[in-house]
Order: sequence, then structure tokens, then C-alpha cells
Amino acid sequence: PYNLLLTPSERTGFFAQTDYKLTDDIHWSLKGLYNTRKSVHQAGPEPIFLGQAFCFLIDRCYTVSVDKTNPYNPFGFTLDSNSPDFGLGRRPVEGGPRIFSQQVDTRYFATGLTGSFGWNEHNFNWDVNVVRADNNADQDVTGTYNIAHIAEAVGPLSACQADPNCVPLNLFGGPGSITPDMLNYILYHEHDTSHQALGVVTANLSGDLFQLPAGALDFATGYEHRNLSGTYQPDAVVVAGDSNGVPSKPTAGGYNIDEFYVELNAPLIADAAFAKALNIDVASRYSDYSTFGSTTNSKVGFRWQVNDDLTFRGTWAQGFRAPSIGELFGTFSRFDATLNDPCNHATGQRATNCAALGVPDPANYEQSNSQISVLTGGNQNLQPEKSKNTTLGGVYSPSWAENTGWSQKLDFEATWYKINIKDAIQAKDAQTLLDRCADTLDQAFCGVQDRNAAGYIAFRNDTLGNLGRVETQGFDFGVTWVGPDTDWGRLGASWQNTYVDKYSAVDTTTGLAEPDGVGVEVHDSGIPRIRSTLRLNWNLGEWSAGWSMRYVSALTEDCAAASGYAICNGADNTHRLGATTYHDVRASWNVQVSMPLTV
Repeated sequence: PYNLLLTPSERTGFFAQTDYKLTDDIHWSLKGLYNTRKSVHQAGPEPIFLGQAFCFLIDRCYTVSVDKTNPYNPFGFTLDSNSPDFGLGRRPVEGGPRIFSQQVDTRYFATGLTGSFGWNEHNFNWDVNVVRADNNADQDVTGTYNIAHIAEAVGPLSACQADPNCVPLNLFGGPGSITPDMLNYILYHEHDTSHQALGVVTANLSGDLFQLPAGALDFATGYEHRNLSGTYQPDAVVVAGDSNGVPSKPTAGGYNIDEFYVELNAPLIADAAFAKALNIDVASRYSDYSTFGSTTNSKVGFRWQVNDDLTFRGTWAQGFRAPSIGELFGTFSRFDATLNDPCNHATGQRATNCAALGVPDPANYEQSNSQISVLTGGNQNLQPEKSKNTTLGGVYSPSWAENTGWSQKLDFEATWYKINIKDAIQAKDAQTLLDRCADTLDQAFCGVQDRNAAGYIAFRNDTLGNLGRVETQGFDFGVTWVGPDTDWGRLGASWQNTYVDKYSAVDTTTGLAEPDGVGVEVHDSGIPRIRSTLRLNWNLGEWSAGWSMRYVSALTEDCAAASGYAICNGADNTHRLGATTYHDVRASWNVQVSMPLTV
């Protein structure tokens, strides 16, 4: 009941731009943006877990014992953190919910020169640009606890009394047993900050080089320099490891890139039989990264216009994506994922394997909390993703639907695509790792997890890596219609569809397929078989209105901790998420305001 379904958010933004004509052929532009967001998230009271039976990550809570001299210890002996039988869990409602308040400020500045010139009967366009952008984020958290103070408050009474601020803590009473004085000692105000910056310098030149039989050979070339950096600084209590919440460490990093590119558009045939136009596009980009070295990636494409109605097109391209700042330098952090321990009530060979992993009595064992901690974060050893992409398609624009009483223009478009990615950056699926470890005892899966003396999964390392090979292919199909102008306005419609025929991901470190696939929800995301969007538009003068329907086909997810409940409605311990259609409606009125300025 504490968690907010709708989170308060207030955004304020300012934007301005100007363009100044320096000469007949040169323009200077200036653009600036400032945006600030203030938002609040809320979660249930932060739980306190002590002891090996309830503490699921190798954290400070493993080392906290409740001393026999603690005045609220009802047992008369020390509850030893080294004992696999000791586990204490308490969600102190007295401290109220966790409240996360954020303020994010974004600034963007760009300026540049644009011009044109002629030389030797050829026309050229050029531009030079500079961009600077940065983002600052501050987060304040209330309702979180200092585990070092908790350890002192439940430890030996003499140690607590030696600290004038310490107040012995009562974790054994019912709601209300934790007094305000106790809360004041164990609560703390958390403040985290982050900063990202981007700097870009570009220079571009385009024009025509010489005449071919079917037209001019056009070119574009340019240079770009990008500098990216980021920092993250969690609260000092978090850095020291004294936070009862999610642990993290400060981090900082950055890199820069120099790139050169060239593109050519060659018209080979014009106004011939079965070829009103045939063009070939060739492009290549050289990139030099301060972190990854250099790479060259190219593209070849064609556009074949058979006649006024029918056009075919296709591309073959190499892709290259360098890891982001967060993927490279993101600090380690814990995520409490809802997972199903495969050793719960295990039988057969899985029970034997679970016993070898340290699970006592697997047939009667059950992980006491389905939220299993996963340690994740960036990886400075990441390498870029590389891909090869192929597309083939066509556009049919029938002349019988142009400038008629019912249609101004009608287009049918279809495209087939195939994309292969290697060295895909991803973290391994946590549930898959657990299952494969329990089934095989292979260190490729078991080496990133551990179990404590009680058998509970106590540690997992699921950082990002170049783990995957992804292959996908499918079809895009669309229809666009623009109606004629009438006294009551103009109607238009667009229907865009994507059909995913295949999607497979393979962990190249093991050669095994990952659970990702068409129609499957995993990693908190899914790839629907069909996505379809139908848009209807109406325009009349300064008025416009639109209605869109977005359809997403059904997905299947693993039941995980919901296994055995009625919601688990599919076969093989799965839950079916039915197809969904979203409706969006908009209306607008364009206010005609003119403010001519003269100098």
C-alpha cells in the first residue's frame, strides 16, 4: 500500500533558437535548452534483515549479531550471525515509507555556421557546429537505515552505552515498539549525485562532383569529434558500506571519438524501359575511439524506380555500437530480483546437485524470500557490438489513387529485414543462471553465485559482458493514405505493422540459447510477434485532431515466485500476458503569431 502507482513529477523547460544571416551565403545559428525535472517515488518501509537465514547478499547484515545483553533480546543468549539457524526480518513501519526525491537539470547549447558556394559549375553546401550538453541529477532518500548503527544498537549494551548517541533497538516487539529515539539513531538522510557531459564538434561538406549519364554524382563528407564523460557519487554512508539499502560505489569515466565519413549517391540509369531511375548509394565511416581503437564500417544500398508507381530498394550495412558510459563505468549495484530458487523442494538429479551446492535437505528446502539479490554493474573490459544488416523492400504508389475525388495520395510499403549482432552487450538472465547451475553444476553458471550455510543464495555477480549473438528477421508493412481537401478539412490515415519472424540470442561463452525469443517476456521486456499502429488524422486550417490505436500481441512470462497460484495460467510454469491495444487521442490549435524583428 505504500508504493505509488502514479508518481508526482513536475517538469519545466525553456528553449530558444535564432538564425542570423551574415552574408547572402552564410548563416549563423544559436540554440539553447534548459529543462528541470522534480519527481518523487515512494516504496514500502525498508526491511531490516539480519543473519544468514534472511540476509541474501554478502553485506554488513551478515555480521550483525543480537547480543544477549541487548535489553530487548527475549531469549537470554546471543543470536550469533555465524549460525545458519539465525535469521531476523523486520519491516519497521514506524520509520515510514522510503521516499526518493529527484531533481534533474539538463542544459544544451549549440552554435554553428551554415553556408553554400559554387566552384567550377558545381554547387556545394557546408556547415560547422559545436554542441555542449550536460545533465546533473540529485537524489535524496528518506526512510533508509544505517546498518552500522543497527549493529551497535542490537550489540553489547556496554558498547551502546559508551556512545552518547546510541539507543538500544527493539526489533522483537510488534508495531510501535521502535520508538522515535530509536529511529533517530538508525535512520539517515541519503544524498546521491550524478553528472553526464557531452561535447561535439562537427564539420560537413556536400555537393555534386561531376555528371554521369543519368545525373550528377552527389557526395557528402565530414568529420565529427565527440567527448563523453560521466560521474556518480553515492552518499558517504553508502560508500562506507554502512547503508542498510542497496550498496554502490562512486565511479567516473569517459572517452572520446574522432570520426570521418564519406557518402556517394550515383545515378546509373534514368528514363529507361523498366527503370525510370536506378541509384546506388555507398557510404563508409572511420571511427577512432580512445578506448577501443579504430574501426571502419560501410554500407551499400540501391533504389530502383521501375516507373511512377513502383520502387524497390535495399541495403547491406555494417553496424558498430560502442558501450555507453554507464555500460563501461557503471558502479556495482544490487538489484533484488523476484526469482524462483530451483532447489525449492528439489527431487531427482536436481536434488543431488542442490545438495552438492550446500542446500540442506533439498526435498524440504525453500528459499525464505523470493527476492534474490543480484549484483550488477558496468564492465570496463566491454568491447563494441558489431552487426550486419540487410533490408529489401518496395513502395507502391498507384497513380489511380492520386488526385482523385477520394484520394490525394496512397502508398503501400513493405520491407524485409535481417539483423545479426555479435558481441552483444548484456547481462545473463538471472533465472536461467540459477536453473542451469542446479541442473549441471557447471562453473560457467555456478561460479557467479554462492549459497550461505543455510542454503540460501547469498551472492550473485551478473555484470555486463559481450555475451551474446543475436539474430532476428521479420517484415514491416505499411499503408498511408492522404485524402483530398474539402470544405470540412482533410482526412488522413496510416497503418504501420511489424511482424517478427525470428529472434534468437545465444550466450557465446557457453554456446547455449538464452530465453529471449519472439512472444517471450524476460529481463522485464519482451518481443511481441506483432506490433501494429493505426492512426487517423484530420486537419482544417489551424485545427487538427488525431486518434491512434497501438496493438501489441500476447507475451508469455515465467511464473517464477508465482508458481502454484491461479495467475500462473499457462503451460510449463508460465503466465500468458494477453494482447493489448492502447488508444491515444490528441487535438491542437495553431495560434498564428508573428513578431517580425528589424535591425
